[in-house]
Amino acid sequence: MSISGVGSRNTYIYNSRTGKLSSKDGQKDAFVDYFNGDIKGDEDDTLNGFDRARKAEIENLIKTWTQFDSNLLNGPAKEEYEITTEIVDAVTSTVQVDGDKIFTCYSGGFFTYIDPTRLFHQDGPFLTHEHKGYDPSDNSVNIAVGDVFDLGNGYRLRVGEDQVYGEGDGYKNDERLTALAWGLGALIHFAEGQWSGIMLELNDKMASESGRSDMLGGTTPMLLELLRQLGVDTDREFILNGTKCGVRNGKIHEVGDKWGVARSVRDEAIRKYEEEMLRPLSERK
Repeated sequence: MSISGVGSRNTYIYNSRTGKLSSKDGQKDAFVDYFNGDIKGDEDDTLNGFDRARKAEIENLIKTWTQFDSNLLNGPAKEEYEITTEIVDAVTSTVQVDGDKIFTCYSGGFFTYIDPTRLFHQDGPFLTHEHKGYDPSDNSVNIAVGDVFDLGNGYRLRVGEDQVYGEGDGYKNDERLTALAWGLGALIHFAEGQWSGIMLELNDKMASESGRSDMLGGTTPMLLELLRQLGVDTDREFILNGTKCGVRNGKIHEVGDKWGVARSVRDEAIRKYEEEMLRPLSERK
């Protein structure tokens, strides 16, 4: 039996009468023995956290999903079914029965490796220093340290090392410019993986509750207009500072993100989680 990890795909034969698994090739398999209760998880050094999760997923299939679908694992004159599990990545797996995907599992276990104070943002300077204008081939653009945006009304936005500054006579008294400067800084941090998109929504919420009719809807509409002026087609997926983004319900989000956590924080936590999942169950006594 190979060690389970990202990319592992395993198929077993499940007997609905006995409730037991067997290997498809008939060979002895530590996971089969573990699932069937013949051994404990810590009695074989090849079994790890991914195997414990796979065991729970198959048990969930048998005990829970069959309650919603009376035909699942209950065909007429049929006792044996192929159950296939696949570890797509450290926090995503799928379960199939006879080649048909039944469900996808998402594990939030990596959250235990995140400092709550860094859940939605982490402090630090901007990371993008290379200016790159709009590229229509992939609908991409960079907003980098040193970039200056002339708003055409006497005001400018300048990207500093760690925040965006408003410039122009009287800019400090212009709440829209102040909000836009903060919002652009948040957008850059978001695109660089330091902040969650929730921080963008927070600024929108604060603006919409300010009672100012010209700020209703927050800064996101202004940010989208700025991106459009740079050439970005915000009606489809676009790439900002290397991150694939989209607009859903008027909000900017990272394409493919399911968690709402700052990407750099999320990726670090998932890496630690994967390391723990690879640790043999025999080492957890």
